[in-house]
Amino acid sequence: MSQTNTLKSCQAKTENLCDHQLQSLPLNYSGTLLKLEECKIRVVKNAEMSNKPVSLWTVDDVCEWIKLNDPSNGSFVEAVIEHAISGRVLLRLTAGKLEQMGIDQESHRHSLLQKILGLRIRDDVESLTTIFEDGH
Repeated sequence: MSQTNTLKSCQAKTENLCDHQLQSLPLNYSGTLLKLEECKIRVVKNAEMSNKPVSLWTVDDVCEWIKLNDPSNGSFVEAVIEHAISGRVLLRLTAGKLEQMGIDQESHRHSLLQKILGLRIRDDVESLTTIFEDGH
């Protein structure tokens, strides 16, 4: 396969990966190669996080989850860092706590709480799965 065909094949695979699992990433001077590298990094980080129970997430893991799930919410990333919100704490956040952290818009709080609820359910299912697997 020629170098041009290989590059086209890689670009097509990168675009499919990004379309299915990732948000569209902006291009800079290095174009497609940077996009491919950023996609790889995000896929690896997403895979690492999905294998780790939410309750064991670090502040960095929480920030990465926010960036992957709500990239426009930079204020929440800043609040997570400022308040050292780990995965265990994230699972316990309420609307009142989010408001105290500076998430002023009710729609943002509601959206975050819905996503956090999904994480709680995931964490509970993983815990129950582990219990039942250990019991048999």
